[in-house]
Amino acid sequence: MSCKNRLLDWRRTMNFIKKRNLPELLAPAGSFEHLKAAVAAGADAIYMGGEKFGARAYAHNFSREDMIEALQFAHFHERKLYLTVNTLMKEKELFEELGDFLFPYYENGLDGVIVQDIGAVRFIRENFPDLEIHGSTQLTVTDFRGAVAAKRMGMTRVVPARELSLAEIKRIKKETGLEVEVFVHGALCYCYSGQCLLSSMYGGRSGNRGRCAQPCRLQYTLMNADGMILNPSKYTKYLLSPKDLCSLSMLPSLMEIPVDSLKIEGRMKNVEYVAGVTAIYRKYLDKISENWEQRAQFQPEEEDIHALEELYCRGSFTEGYWNKHNGQDMMAAVSPKNTGRKVGKVLSVSKNKVRMHFEDTLHPKDILVIPVSKDGQDEVILTVPSKDVGTSLKGQVTLNAPRTQSIKPGMPVYRRRNEELLTHIEKNILNGVIKYPVTGDITLKVGEPLMLQLFCREESVFVEGPVIECSEKRPVTKEDILRQMHKTGNVPFTLTSFEVNLDEGCFLPMSALKRIRQDGFALLEEKLRICKNRVDNLPEKREYFYEKNLSSKELDNQQNLMNKRYDCPNQAQRELNSEQEERIASVYNIKQAFFYCEDTFFDGICLPWEFFSEKELENVGEKIKTAGKSLYLALPRVFRGNNVLEDKLKKICSLSIWDGIYAYTINEMEFLMQLEGCTTRVIAGASFYHWNSSAIQESNALYDNMTVRELPVELSEEEISDMIKGMDKEQQQTVDFELLIYGRIPVMQSAQCLKKTCGHCNKTSGRLWLEDKKKRKLLVTTHCLDCYNLIWQDKPKSLIGENIKEVSSHIKRHRFDLFELTEAEVSSVKQRYLKWKEQHFTEEQSKDTSDSYWNYGIE
Repeated sequence: MSCKNRLLDWRRTMNFIKKRNLPELLAPAGSFEHLKAAVAAGADAIYMGGEKFGARAYAHNFSREDMIEALQFAHFHERKLYLTVNTLMKEKELFEELGDFLFPYYENGLDGVIVQDIGAVRFIRENFPDLEIHGSTQLTVTDFRGAVAAKRMGMTRVVPARELSLAEIKRIKKETGLEVEVFVHGALCYCYSGQCLLSSMYGGRSGNRGRCAQPCRLQYTLMNADGMILNPSKYTKYLLSPKDLCSLSMLPSLMEIPVDSLKIEGRMKNVEYVAGVTAIYRKYLDKISENWEQRAQFQPEEEDIHALEELYCRGSFTEGYWNKHNGQDMMAAVSPKNTGRKVGKVLSVSKNKVRMHFEDTLHPKDILVIPVSKDGQDEVILTVPSKDVGTSLKGQVTLNAPRTQSIKPGMPVYRRRNEELLTHIEKNILNGVIKYPVTGDITLKVGEPLMLQLFCREESVFVEGPVIECSEKRPVTKEDILRQMHKTGNVPFTLTSFEVNLDEGCFLPMSALKRIRQDGFALLEEKLRICKNRVDNLPEKREYFYEKNLSSKELDNQQNLMNKRYDCPNQAQRELNSEQEERIASVYNIKQAFFYCEDTFFDGICLPWEFFSEKELENVGEKIKTAGKSLYLALPRVFRGNNVLEDKLKKICSLSIWDGIYAYTINEMEFLMQLEGCTTRVIAGASFYHWNSSAIQESNALYDNMTVRELPVELSEEEISDMIKGMDKEQQQTVDFELLIYGRIPVMQSAQCLKKTCGHCNKTSGRLWLEDKKKRKLLVTTHCLDCYNLIWQDKPKSLIGENIKEVSSHIKRHRFDLFELTEAEVSSVKQRYLKWKEQHFTEEQSKDTSDSYWNYGIE
């Protein structure tokens, strides 16, 4: 089938009628042109970002005026529009900016918000009660328990982690009944979304703030403990770069679950990508629905896969995690770039000439790519000439080429731009006009005003025209009226049924008919654009959020939007009533555990689950308790619905030896809450994000056994202070915080296995080293029970010598992470800490390093 016919076929399928087992098709929009492309291509809903709080801060996000226009455009076309509000929010942002940001979109009928921050969830739920809240994939919902928590928070939809299998998605749907949205096409993150700090720690650009610098698309070298390079091949340098996802062949399985929404990634991709990808998925969703009984035989056409590859592809596609846990074939280890589709190979090279063989037809202005460097970065780009070539080329072709000395026979040739494909997307989708059926009637009676009524969907309009006069020469006819009324042109309507009520002898200029037709259709379009606007209680809310004349200082002195901000209790009184801070050591092997449980410096010992066997946890735990120390268990950084893992965790967590258990995600919190026989208090790890007082209030409501919260590593002291001041009086007295004083933190956690990517998987947990181009060596721990990798900072984070005095009365626990630290290093850390404590945790002028986040926070 030719490209032209294929595109026309896409257009024929765009009936937008919901059929059996047909989920919502959700497309991205980075601009108004993207929005129009998504609508024209058949998307049921569109997601986009505003000027704040979106996880794509560097996209061309919508201004307030653009967003309102976008809402009206989407609603006119009967599509839903969701706004990404999926970053973590600081105290002042949440209480002074979020309400004002959301209100005009809420007023204009915004269909839903996609949210990561549980504090923002609470704020939106209480202030915009009829606005749908969708749990973002950054919420890291990795099993049905996380979805249960989302439901308890009032969310109507959840976007699970992209790493989940079909079976795991199905269980979420079955156990919760929530709407489930899944990614089906586009870029994949290497790390579990919401848990990545690699860009933040090494580039100052936080993924949790929508500013990821994509360090996963850079080159790395993998080494074992002996320094042996495990990826010596020139074709395996991009170890953290996944291929793009393509789920066309999985559509019947996803529809059987059934998932509720299929999401296409790509708010930063071009308009043609949005139009083409959306149209292809629209085609197959309709096709499968129409032939539901034959779904087992479904296979997408090869030509459509080729079209998707030429719209954007990193070498080839992957079906992702739907039917496998991980794999070498899921990684774009050769190059992280958009190569397009492989269409041929180099046959021979001469001066400024390259002779190539092509398996497909080339067109004038096609762009070809020949990767020529070992690292995949360098490439020769060729453009098929538009002169002296004819309309197409096939078979063996010779083209002019620069730098032919770098091109060798046998090299693959890719097509990054297919001119015919893009031309037909523009002609058949982007330039198309969608028309909606309208019925109506017009009445002409002598001596009375012209009257027109139009009906579309559930809306109607009535328009009056000039008074009808009596004609003595040329009365208007029914045919004249119908001919004029059917001239809809570029108006997005078509008259399907129209009744003319006409007295004999009526006179009316055609210009008057034209004007009333234009006025009627314009009024109908406007009514359909604002049909979903909200009006209930809006005056009260408008006054509530539009406090334009108040300065930030005045706002700080007022009661906050939630009526729950108070001054901190007297600092001296808090210090008087407080006990000495508890010092906790996280240890990673038996030797460390036994050594530091005898160390009087530490009050408690934490045992991370991943680094000890069940027997070791029990035996070492008893030893630590005998030594008089508090004992803590840290759950796995990633928690999935693995039956073997669950059984082991249930047994260990139910032991009476624990003084507290660290949980890092919402899934683990829910697991502990539901676990029979487990009465241990819960400590929220730093990646169970508490960036604002609303998040603290929400977690209090969800988990009454959560008494300690580890502070996030990206907030400054001032921002932490703002959060504490935002808590109510009772919380300020009862909620305690833990602070990582010294130690490495994991910057990535991935379902992928670096050993497997390099072909060295031996199904044994261990340690590796990942070296970047700056020669930094990041330690990697491989965990085989649940098969995932943790990538750690190359150097420990240190707050020793910083000023923490302003918030120290609320920080009841100081944690020291002893991962990969020698006894000599720990001894030095202890000495420096005690000297710092003597100075009441104020800033030391002689400190070794400065923690920029503690002093300045993250953008």
